[in-house]
Amino acid sequence: MKKVAAFITALILFVGTALSVHTIAGEKLDTNNPFFGTWISTKKDLSYKAVSSNIEKDTVMMMGSSEFQYGNKTPYHPTNIFRKLGMNVMCIGAAQNQSLSHAVTLGAVAPKLENKKVVLILSPTWFSKTGAESSGFSARFSESMYEQMLANDELSQETRNAIADRVDQMLQISPDTQASARTARSMIAGGKVSLKDRIAYRVEKWINTEKEDINVGLLWKASGGKNYHEYTPAKAGEEPDWDKLAKEADESMAGKVNNQFHMLDKLYKSKIKPEMKNRKNADVNRTFADSPEYDDLRLFLDVCKEEGIEAMLVLLPINGWWYDYTGFPKDQRETVVQGVEKVASEYGAKVCSFFDECYTPGFLEDHVHPAGKGWVRINEEAYKFYKEV
Repeated sequence: MKKVAAFITALILFVGTALSVHTIAGEKLDTNNPFFGTWISTKKDLSYKAVSSNIEKDTVMMMGSSEFQYGNKTPYHPTNIFRKLGMNVMCIGAAQNQSLSHAVTLGAVAPKLENKKVVLILSPTWFSKTGAESSGFSARFSESMYEQMLANDELSQETRNAIADRVDQMLQISPDTQASARTARSMIAGGKVSLKDRIAYRVEKWINTEKEDINVGLLWKASGGKNYHEYTPAKAGEEPDWDKLAKEADESMAGKVNNQFHMLDKLYKSKIKPEMKNRKNADVNRTFADSPEYDDLRLFLDVCKEEGIEAMLVLLPINGWWYDYTGFPKDQRETVVQGVEKVASEYGAKVCSFFDECYTPGFLEDHVHPAGKGWVRINEEAYKFYKEV
């Protein structure tokens, strides 16, 4: 009885706090702002309401991982390039996002998309022997996206079950989240769920939705984001001279790269140099040939196929000089190209591979993340893909 009373008291306090913050943050997540999508925010990405409410007729999707957090203050980052071009690009991705989490997200929001195109930026490092890490997946798991994916009857039950089974496997490391996901799956499928679990699920769902609304609303305002009464597409900008832009990006790195791996010095000194002794020849047995990530990528492309979405897979390079140092055999690195192309061919998806840029100075700023020139070339290919009729 005491536990019930404590729960009710806590719930009342939360509701009161939530309503107060709601008033401050504002409930309106449909911002009618064409630049909402290029706002890089992990809270935005995890909120079905925030993403789906801001998908307009001209919205296209760009999905990836930690690279979105690199170079976002430069004019070469997609957030800045596409804003200047007046394009409504919904960027989704942060560290630990990989094919499976994007399959869930795309499966949730696909019914809202009228412009059926998506660019998925693939990091070769996803394709390790173990694939996505359970801890990382759990940390970036969005219950609201997962529930909407399960409820999306535009997807076959076979695809939804395959994604749900894989999600369940990945959530074993987080029993509470796994239990909640299982309840959601049973509830949405019309399975048997006890009254106690039904009530707990609905209360938790309401609390999570409220938290998402508050977090996204406050962060959007704190970032200087503005809401408008109605949606007006941004004025289209002129396509840039990509070669000129790439040259400018190269020149912007002058004096900032003075190490054997052609990385930005600040990143080399903070991330790489302290690990050099331990990383020497540490990857002699490493390969990209066999990874669960390929099947996770198939799940993503299953969603694309069933939703009529045209996908372009952008394969990033890795820093050749660094991986020579760690002893990662070149032939085993290159297996990721064949692996991705094989999966893509099964679905008729396009592949834009930058893997031949592994030894191009200025393409990457560390061992895996794009520098300015890298972003220019990625954005160029994405722009052309989005504009294709």
